[in-house]
Amino acid sequence: MKHAARVSASLPVPVILLLLISAAIAGEFSYEPLFSGLLDKEPPIRSTLIRNGAELESAKEALGIRDPLPPVDFGKEAFLLITAGEGTGGTIDIKGVESAAGGVVEVRYVHGLLGPPRREEGTPSYPYLLARLDPAPGEGIPVRFVDENYMDRLAPGTGLGQFKEYTNVLSGGEDISVAEFLPLDRGNTWTYTAETDKGSSEVTNSVVSESDGWSVFDKFFGISGVGMKISPGGEIYVTSKGGIKTFYNSDVVTEFPKTGVKTPAGDFGDVMVVSMPEGGEFWFKDVYARGVGLVYHEQKSRKGRAAYTLVSARVEGRDYPKSGKNPEKK
Repeated sequence: MKHAARVSASLPVPVILLLLISAAIAGEFSYEPLFSGLLDKEPPIRSTLIRNGAELESAKEALGIRDPLPPVDFGKEAFLLITAGEGTGGTIDIKGVESAAGGVVEVRYVHGLLGPPRREEGTPSYPYLLARLDPAPGEGIPVRFVDENYMDRLAPGTGLGQFKEYTNVLSGGEDISVAEFLPLDRGNTWTYTAETDKGSSEVTNSVVSESDGWSVFDKFFGISGVGMKISPGGEIYVTSKGGIKTFYNSDVVTEFPKTGVKTPAGDFGDVMVVSMPEGGEFWFKDVYARGVGLVYHEQKSRKGRAAYTLVSARVEGRDYPKSGKNPEKK
């Protein structure tokens, strides 16, 4: 195994590690770190799965790697490239590679571990890691890279039930109903059919990690980097590139109707409805089912109408529609 010396990269581009000596096993996948290094600038290439020689050569050129790499039998194997967008120095450590809900392969890692220091105090250094993956995921199977550094930053009492060893911050609040209707555990995933004036499509929202009490989505209705959390008082906060704001404003009406809603994912009788009264330029209605989450959304604006209906989900280990094989909830 070769360990790369620090490489100075001149190419710009932003993105989001002690190196293991032997191969590690994670479910049906094995991975073997082969090559690591540090860049003086933000990596010019994002974390990715490398499936062929052309992609490998392109990655080596972007990272400034000149040394030869051990051979890989592409088709049966692949390379994992993990880059860190935080200039903390150190190395990257893969924590696991496994299949996740929705047919996705998840690569979980941490970075900034003990290892090569920064070149100078106050000067950022960006670590990267190349590892061999066996077997290679099938064609068309997406690979998701999940930064698990949140585990070092998550303070006790700020989780939303994602970790059983932490206290659910909402359990002592005066209003816990919102958390019951919007479960934000890591691993929860919801798939909707979308009907708009432009036609039909499908969208999936998945909670992939937690950080400082925030539940972070892979994508939230097509938007990347969205985090959500619920305050002890039941206020829903959302964060993205635009900063932190409340998910709903003070004009919305919250109701708990006796009639439920029927979707392809199931019939839900215990629901919470959040809506904006009709009459203005913008109107919407969100329907949440207790223990499941958002099951229906409808809106009207200058751009037209749109409706999202839940067709399937996996929430707290339960599948919707119910298959009859779900474990009993404890």
